[in-house]
This record gives sequence, C-alpha cells and structure tokens, in this order.
Amino acid sequence: MIVVAELAGSASYGGGERYLELLCGHLDPARFRPILICPEPGSFVGRMQRRGVDVRVVHLEPLLNPFALMRLVRVLSQENVTILQTHGARANFYGRVAGWLAGVPVVISTVHNSIADYEVSRLKRWIYSAALRATLPWATRILCVSDAVRRDVIQDDPAAAARTETVHNGVDRLSFQKPIDRTKVRRELGLTDGPLLVTVARLTPPKGHGDLIEALALLRDQWPGLQCVCVGDGELRQPLEELAAARGLSSMCRFVGSRDDVMEFYAAADVVVLPSHSEGFPFVILEALAMGKPVIATSVNGVPEVIDHLKTGLLVKARDVAGLAGAIQSLLEHPERARQLGDAGRAVVQAQFTVDRMVEKTVAVFDAALRTEGVDAPAWSRRVA
Repeated sequence: MIVVAELAGSASYGGGERYLELLCGHLDPARFRPILICPEPGSFVGRMQRRGVDVRVVHLEPLLNPFALMRLVRVLSQENVTILQTHGARANFYGRVAGWLAGVPVVISTVHNSIADYEVSRLKRWIYSAALRATLPWATRILCVSDAVRRDVIQDDPAAAARTETVHNGVDRLSFQKPIDRTKVRRELGLTDGPLLVTVARLTPPKGHGDLIEALALLRDQWPGLQCVCVGDGELRQPLEELAAARGLSSMCRFVGSRDDVMEFYAAADVVVLPSHSEGFPFVILEALAMGKPVIATSVNGVPEVIDHLKTGLLVKARDVAGLAGAIQSLLEHPERARQLGDAGRAVVQAQFTVDRMVEKTVAVFDAALRTEGVDAPAWSRRVA
C-alpha cells in the first residue's frame, strides 16, 4: 500500500480543492492510501471527512515558519509517506522542504495557476518565485493542469523544464448524465421564464464578475427578461451586490452564495459564463460542457485548450465588457447555435477531459517518479509494514 499525502493549498472550496476531491475519490484503494493535509481549518476539511478521507490540519502561516515546517515533517514521518503531492505556491514550497527533511521518496508539486496571476504584492510574488526556484532540486516532478501553466512555470524557471509535465483536469461524466429537474432552481429563486445566465466562481477579483455585471447593463434594454445567477462566495460579494444595485440590476443579477447543488444550476442555465481575468484549467467549463451547456469564457491561460472558439464555445478577451455582452447576445439570439456548441463541447469533454483520464495520467506520473527514485513494489510493502 502506497501512502499518498495531498497537501492542499487552502481549506476553502475552489478548483484546486475540486481536483483533490476527485483524485482522492478515484485513486485505486488497493494501491493507494490517501491522506489530505489542509493548511488551516475550513469547509473543505469537513467536506472531505464526510467522504471518508483521512484529513489532518497543519497550520502553515506565514510563508517562512519553521514551527509549521516541523509540524508538517512530523506528520509525513509518522505516516511513512511515500508520495507527497502539493498544490499551490505555499504548499509547493513547504512540501519540498518538509519532504526532503522527512525523507519522502517522491515529492510532486502541482501548479493550478500561474504565479504571475496571484493576487499578492509584487514582493510576495518575488518571494514565492525565489523560494520555488531554490527548492526545485527537491521536487521529483512538477505537474501542471494546462500547457499554458506549464509554459509559465518554465518561463519563471527554465531549469524546471525537464521535470515538468501537463495533466489536464477532468470530470466524472456519470455525475453529469443523471436526469436533473431544470426548473427546480428557477422555482426556488422565483425566476421568470426569461433566458438565464449562470456563472460559478469564487467572488474574488480574478474571476471578473464586475465585467459580467457591466455587460448585463449593456444588455438590459434589449433583453429585459434576462437573468443572471452568480454561484459562489468571497470577499467581493457585498461590493458586487452594490455594483449591481448601482446599475439597476438587483432584480436581474442574483447572488446565491456557495452551493453543493451546483449541477442543478448548470441544468437551469441557458448559457454558462466565466468572465475570469485568470484561470489555470477551470472545472466550471468542463462541468458545464459535460452537461451540454453552451459556454462563454475569456481566452486566458488554459481556457483555449478546451474551448475552441465558435466550435465548442465562445471566447472573448479578458476585461472586454462589450465583447462579453456581444457574445451573450449572439447565443441568446441563436439558441440552436448555442445548443450545437454545447453538444460539441460535451463530446470533447467525454473524449479528452474525464476524471478517469486525469487519474490515469496522474498515477503514471506517480509511477514514473517512483522508478526515478528507485522505489519498487517490494519497497512500498516494506515501507508500510
């Protein structure tokens, strides 16, 4: 049995945490015993515990904290961890050092978004980059969720090229093929029968919700029955609600917070919109396409690796409010074209971006790294005996 420790980037629920939820749920239990380590308490801890995952909380603040480092080393040593996979700049730094100190054979750093897009100060971004360059020798592999992210990693540190590879995110197709009542969300929220846009994302600056609100203001006169539901929560909720009110869109633009029934919102949507300024390889797009929904997204980072403009969805430039409004209007005016885009997108997800494919490629990275470090099957057995 191979003990795999997954060091999360946060304990809130976002794309990186969705990745961990899927990976822990689909690793072969006959080969792997996953342990999830979260850097602080949060909703993700309880969510994963309810799924039967062994979860530990090891506080990792601030970035340079020797006490936090030793706490992490202690957990890795006590659990005889064979593979440590880390997620995000802070976890990648801590994991490399702790893995080396604890004698973990394989340390895999996972990059879900470009460090250049982190919403931190220039000094903190420089510290992150310097720390990751300094600890690169202690990373067996660097796993990136998109080719765009991989290019950014190599641009930041060319020495990382030989140990860096892409494994795209994937979704569970069966979860999105169950029949769902399309009217449930509309009834719950008291929505009209007009066209409905849905966006699913944390309410943070990189997600571009303000651009979507401004685009709705441009569409209001021509589409008075248009409604938009924003699923997710974050520090910008109140400012965004105030912006919607200032544009006279309070009844058109609804904020419903974080929801566990996100598939029902996809089912209710006529169009799914992701107006982000930065993304790695977003699960939202994969999930919406898996349900056959037409998607409009910004052409940032890894998004064009799944959305082929005019074939599997529509791409617009980030921060282009007029372009976003125009794309929404084009799909509302041509519902048959919207349906065709959704169908084509679903076929691409089913063929290329499934959780089975993601896990298979991730395990292949595990196995290659174990071979590189000279860890064979008998050694795994001895290690956990």
